[in-house]
Amino acid sequence: MPDNRLTQTEASLNPAVTQMVNIKIDGIELQVPKGENIIESAKRAGVDIPYFCYHPRLSKGDAANCRMCLVDVFAPRRAPDGTVSLAKMPKPQASCTLPADEGMVIVTDSEAVVRDRKGVLEFLLINHPLDCPICDRGGECPLQNNAIFYGAATSRYTEEKRHFPKAYPLAENVVFDRERCIHCARCTRFTEDISGDAQLGFLKRGADMEVGTFEHTAYKSKFSGNVIELCPVGALLSRSYRFKARPWDLHSQRSVCSKCSNGCNIKIDYRLDSLQRINGRINEAVNEEWTCDKGKFGHSYVSSEARLKTPMLKADGEWKAIDWTEALQILVGKLRDADGSVAGIGGQRCTNEDNFAFQKLFRGVLKSNDIDSRVEGYLGSVNKPLYERFGYHAMGNAIAELEDMKTIFVLGSQLVDEQPIIYLRVRKAYRFKGATVINAVSSVPEDSPKVGDFAQLELVYKPGTEAALLKGILSVLSAEKLASVNGSAKGYTLEKAVEETGVSAEAIQQAARLMATGKLAIIAGREIANHTNHLEVVQAIGDLAEATGNAQNINLPGEDVNSQGAADMGVLPDFAPGYAPIENPGKNTAQILQAAADGNLKVLWVAGAKLLEKFANRELAQAAFASDTFVVVNELTMTETAQTADLVLPAASFAEKDGTFTNCERRVQRIYKAFDISLEIKPDWLIFSEIAARLGGTPYFSARDILRDISAQVPAYEGITPKSLGDEGVRWEYPAK
Repeated sequence: MPDNRLTQTEASLNPAVTQMVNIKIDGIELQVPKGENIIESAKRAGVDIPYFCYHPRLSKGDAANCRMCLVDVFAPRRAPDGTVSLAKMPKPQASCTLPADEGMVIVTDSEAVVRDRKGVLEFLLINHPLDCPICDRGGECPLQNNAIFYGAATSRYTEEKRHFPKAYPLAENVVFDRERCIHCARCTRFTEDISGDAQLGFLKRGADMEVGTFEHTAYKSKFSGNVIELCPVGALLSRSYRFKARPWDLHSQRSVCSKCSNGCNIKIDYRLDSLQRINGRINEAVNEEWTCDKGKFGHSYVSSEARLKTPMLKADGEWKAIDWTEALQILVGKLRDADGSVAGIGGQRCTNEDNFAFQKLFRGVLKSNDIDSRVEGYLGSVNKPLYERFGYHAMGNAIAELEDMKTIFVLGSQLVDEQPIIYLRVRKAYRFKGATVINAVSSVPEDSPKVGDFAQLELVYKPGTEAALLKGILSVLSAEKLASVNGSAKGYTLEKAVEETGVSAEAIQQAARLMATGKLAIIAGREIANHTNHLEVVQAIGDLAEATGNAQNINLPGEDVNSQGAADMGVLPDFAPGYAPIENPGKNTAQILQAAADGNLKVLWVAGAKLLEKFANRELAQAAFASDTFVVVNELTMTETAQTADLVLPAASFAEKDGTFTNCERRVQRIYKAFDISLEIKPDWLIFSEIAARLGGTPYFSARDILRDISAQVPAYEGITPKSLGDEGVRWEYPAK
């Protein structure tokens, strides 16, 4: 399989400033960047060099230890008389750390190289157990493949192999088979380079060397699942997938992770209509190839025994299963009797197609604008925080752009939990691009990884004083003439900021000076989204961005998988799809729940929103559900919110339907139906469509039909089709006003 991942060299390559050199690999002439590793140059020529320890996204400092990628090298040598000839290096070189230079000639298949590869494999297999029939890596194992293709037919080693206890529980989701480890250092480099927790390292030396954690403590990374895919030999394995299936037993389907708004590309591996595992899928614009543990191990609910497979009706306080015909008749009757006194909340779990059908049902058939998809603290107009001032709603930057920033300011966010892939991009900017990171939070968790582990400056402020901190930074920019400051900070002093926030004057001054030095991105998190003075804080963020010349680099990403798409599709009280203003705005989430609690709402339809679990005002949600309002919930399992409903309809998960999600950076991406858990489970859009048809509306017959309407009616989605989205999706841009 071709490796189409960008190397570190390619990712940062600027032809205008990169010196190119001429080399030859197996007779193929190439022009490559000076200093590029030969193994990467060989990819350009389509020449295969086997390897174990090399990985294009990991640093090369601890590489070159498996020695599998050896090549013969001839380098130019200038004689005293000025003539230049090629001189063979005395022994084969590791191509994964050998930099390309002018005139170099590489031979990858000489007799010496072939002999050395066989020797390397023989050494690697001395202690590696030959347990391929029971190894989870069997059938997709680089060691198997290389041993068959490059190794010797037999082994001369007949002595006893070393033995360790099997299936050592390295982490909550990872087991370690130390007998299989070949010390490639991929996992240790991942924890150092990518995740940043640096928990794995080599212990002991010589024949006793092993991968482990300091004092054998638990490996508590939030990205531990990636080491399973990185491991080339089956030493690191998934505890949930172990012994469940073989690669040839599995079907694989492309999809998008549903656990947060970053939109990581994943592969769903399934068998017999049951999800077996999740693996990362390459998308350079989003997650590269990484996943967080929530995404890799958090989708067990899809095939859980707890899945709802038939509509459930609450009668006299008890749940009873009913069929779809009865469920739809009951709901249609309730909606007709309500005579417009209906409201809908949800959408952030649902696809764009689900959301479009949802708002069309309410606005076009039920004649109600009382719909919303937001559960955050701020529920005012989505246009006010950023759009009216800067022309965008949530993220000014694409995810990949963050690694090109000189300075990144993270405000009010436990970024690794809220936006794990954005966290990895920020750390990559720091680790590989030299970015300066400033972290401002109201509390510092003890766990790693976190932004504070690598931030050059961390500001810990009193809860709720974000606006004061920002104004303090602006006052320093103004006082030291680092920027022209207008707006919220006029007349504000550094001394006042110190008093209100509890942050030292020196720290605020240092933050201001760092922010004034170049390209700055601001990432605001959950504390800002739920802030009681949200607009004031965002106003101050905008003032800071304008003062430093970075007005297009403010980022307020939503947290749920389709927070952005739900807003785009018009699941809002005051805007139709594409943010077209509504003449008679409806109620927002809080107002809908208050109407229900007051007895002024007859039917409340909740489409996948976990209000009791997530809504900022839990007491209000409880009061709404305890009222006489008839509550219907579309859900996958009996969540706490679903338990309070009168009617629960079983909805399809992301693995059981086609459609699109729009991630936090406005990238529209496809999801594909992999399997059916039960034919009684329906996608949300189909439920809405069947109700619409019974009430005189026009039904939809497929997700593709709905996307066609979205493309026609939402200007930003114009021209988007399943084919145009491809594998990487399309990041939509705001149409000209």
